[in-house]
This record gives sequence, C-alpha cells and structure tokens, in this order.
Amino acid sequence: MDWIHCNKCLKQLDSGIILHLTSCGHMFCNSCLENGSKDNTCVLCCAPCSVIKLAPDMKQEVQDYFTDPEEIMTKACEVLRFQKQHRRRLVSYVMQSAKKFYAARSEVKRMSELCQKQHSQIKEYRATIKELKSQLVNQSKQASPFMIPTSPGNNLSPSFIQCTPACKRPAKSTPYAQPYQSTLVTPNRISKQRGTSSSAQSQRSNTSNKISSTVFTPPTPESVGYKHFLKNL
Repeated sequence: MDWIHCNKCLKQLDSGIILHLTSCGHMFCNSCLENGSKDNTCVLCCAPCSVIKLAPDMKQEVQDYFTDPEEIMTKACEVLRFQKQHRRRLVSYVMQSAKKFYAARSEVKRMSELCQKQHSQIKEYRATIKELKSQLVNQSKQASPFMIPTSPGNNLSPSFIQCTPACKRPAKSTPYAQPYQSTLVTPNRISKQRGTSSSAQSQRSNTSNKISSTVFTPPTPESVGYKHFLKNL
C-alpha cells in the first residue's frame, strides 16, 4: 500500500516506521506524534481526537479503510446478490399472498351478496308461510260447526270445553248391527245340510211322481176346444 504515509513529514510506511491513526482521519509517525501532540489534539488540524496504532489486530471497521477497493466492491457485489435473491423471494411471496387476498376478498363479497339474497328470500318464505297458516286457520274455523280450533298449536280451555254443546249422531244401520252369522263348518251344520238336501230330493221325487201319474185325456167333440185340437194335430 504505497499511499500510506505520515501526514506531517510525508514518510511512507516502512519496516522501521510505525504510524498512528487519529479519530479525525490523519496519520502520523512516532516522531511527529511525540513532538507535535498536545493534550490529545491532532498535530495537523488541532482538533481533539483519539489515537490508535496501525496494526493487523485493529477493528474491522478500521481495517476496511486500508483494504483494496476492488476487494470491497467484489464483496459488496456478493452481498448485493445475496440480499437481492432473498428480497426477490420475499417479494414473490408477498405478491402471491396479495393475489390470494384479493381473490378471497372478491369471494367474500360474492358470498355476502348471496347471503343477503337468501335472507330476503327467507323473509318472503316466512311471510308466505304465515299467510298460508292464517288462511288454513280461517278455513278450519269455517268448516267447524261449533268454531272449534283445529290447529295443533291452539289449546282448548276448560271453559270452552264446558260451553260446547253435546252433539249426538243418529244411529245408522250398519252391517254389524245384525246378528253375526258364522260360516264355520261344524258336524251339526253338516247334519242339518244333509237333512235339508234329503228333504229337497224327496219333494222333487213327489212332484215327478205326480207329473208321471197324470194321464192326458183328449177333448170330446162336444167340448169347446175340439176344433182347435184337431188343427194342431
């Protein structure tokens, strides 16, 4: 580093020369610093300052002033690329999150509008149901002869039950009013059926005997239908 030198005597850095750095940014050798330094003031600008020795174990922020600018620029470019890469990744994530947010907001807006429409429809349906219930109650009141409430929600009061007249229906003839006749087959019924069938057969035989016993006698010439009988022969 050919640019490092004493700012007062202009001696460059050499193996036998030790330089010191002030906080105001000036460098001095040992001899100039010992001869011109007064009460921690700079030999060149006379400003109050602190002095450190130029050595390899200096702080990093002090060593950066004595580093080659090309190395600093190369390192700065690497730092810039590193930070840019991470910054780009973060920006892409933020952009995707923003897109999702706007899509979700539009969906929420659409769903809120749909919910409002459904609420309005529900109100209309409730009004329609209420109107139909009132119509049903009116029809049931008109159909009831004693104005008895027929809706399940209405409860009958004891006073209403006491004041309702008793209605008696006239007795009607039903199939069950007659005595019940069973069709079950029993031995007694079989014997009765046999007796009735035998009596019917005997009656039929008697009538056949009567018919067979009757003898046809032709009319005489003196009878009225004799001529008609002769024509039919």
